[in-house]
Amino acid sequence: MGLKWDPSKWEIHRLYSKHSDLRKLLPPTSILTPSSLSKYLDKYKSVYIKGKNEHKGSGIIKAWKTEEGYRYIKVKGKPVDVKSIDDLYEQLRGGRRSSSVLVQRTIDVPMIEGRPFSIRLMLMRDGKEKWHYAGMLAKVAGEGSVVTNVRRGGGYATTIDDALAKSLGYGRERIASVKHKLISDGFKLIRYAGKKGYRSHETGIDLGIDRKGKIWIIEVNLAYPSYKLFDRLEDKTFYNKIKSLAADYKKRRTKSG
Repeated sequence: MGLKWDPSKWEIHRLYSKHSDLRKLLPPTSILTPSSLSKYLDKYKSVYIKGKNEHKGSGIIKAWKTEEGYRYIKVKGKPVDVKSIDDLYEQLRGGRRSSSVLVQRTIDVPMIEGRPFSIRLMLMRDGKEKWHYAGMLAKVAGEGSVVTNVRRGGGYATTIDDALAKSLGYGRERIASVKHKLISDGFKLIRYAGKKGYRSHETGIDLGIDRKGKIWIIEVNLAYPSYKLFDRLEDKTFYNKIKSLAADYKKRRTKSG
């Protein structure tokens, strides 16, 4: 297959759709067409519209049905109402090629003070090419934002323990169990990608947990994952571990190169 430095969201979705267990973690996702949009809005409470190659919450739109028609919000703005599905489709496509845009079922996530959150899990290789769990945190959306990307939506970072306790009322043992499952799923994701020829040395995986406690894959960043957000946590353990692993890998690669 060759090297894959920055595969698209659709490519990643198709990759994991072929895995019997991992595909259960994927929210229903399709290429945006008038037909797929209509089908998803008939079946689901709301949908996200995402560019296949856009990252960091760029251009994400949330859309849903209303009694009078349809409504959507782009990233963090005022809701816009339209009457017909054709008008909605054109607005969501925004002049882009339809094949470059995805429609995805939204996850019914629990809230922290009325704001949704997602989880960022970091896995990294050391200088000996061994994968390590490097840390995880919760990204809480900014007020009125439909995305949990902090830079884009104006939210904040907190610990997983804090997020699960506040949103779902989980106690210490339940939180520990969830974290164990998140890390386990993360290693399954990266190992399957490696098995299929997707070379990576640091991965940022965005995950969601719904109100029933089910884990969902939001995005798998096999290339250039950002980890600056970990520096916003009061405890710098994860941030320091990430920097240490990155330096170790770079040092070893420099020597071997």
